[in-house]
Amino acid sequence: MNIRVTSTAIEIVASDLTRSLDFYRMLGLEVPEPDGPHVEVDLPGGGVLAFDTEETIAELHEGWAPPTSAGRVVIGFQLDAPASVDALYETLTAAGHHGRLKPIDAFWGQRYATVEDPDGTSVDLFAPLTS
Repeated sequence: MNIRVTSTAIEIVASDLTRSLDFYRMLGLEVPEPDGPHVEVDLPGGGVLAFDTEETIAELHEGWAPPTSAGRVVIGFQLDAPASVDALYETLTAAGHHGRLKPIDAFWGQRYATVEDPDGTSVDLFAPLTS
């Protein structure tokens, strides 16, 4: 059997869809206004970031309940310059989003920081230290 993946998507189950969409808009994504409980956003470089409400997922998956702790998924956003990592981290944390790791010069050659989206998903911000 020859199976080929033709596209990729990452899905976020949002406890507050509006707040989640606003967070990802702050990251620079072109997020449309929702016209229901499901929203899809094209990602730079390909792929889709999809959002569903907790109610939608609970209707589809019998017995589903929201997780009680953050998962193991991290979504990464490469920025254009090290200073952009610092600026975006400051913007997001000033807007009330939890900063998990303040910007650092990582040993692997990136300016690197981590914030949490409204549901606790880790979002890495990074840029090469040299161009």
